[in-house]
Amino acid sequence: MDQTVLPVFYDVDPSDVRKQSGIFAEAFVEYEREQRFNAELMGKLQRWRQALTDAANLSGWDLRDVANGKSF
Repeated sequence: MDQTVLPVFYDVDPSDVRKQSGIFAEAFVEYEREQRFNAELMGKLQRWRQALTDAANLSGWDLRDVANGKSF
């Protein structure tokens, strides 16, 4: 679709997004627990997981490396 995507990871470790670990794992576990009987929403969850993995695999900015949005 000829779009440019620039991921910005603010106050989150990109590897937590990629691997759905840390707070992402907790959120997905809670959502799965609530939706475990809804096949449509579980399919949507799998698409979200893949989209987050794909986004985290792109080159982007990790704002933990800058102070107040400005380079050191």
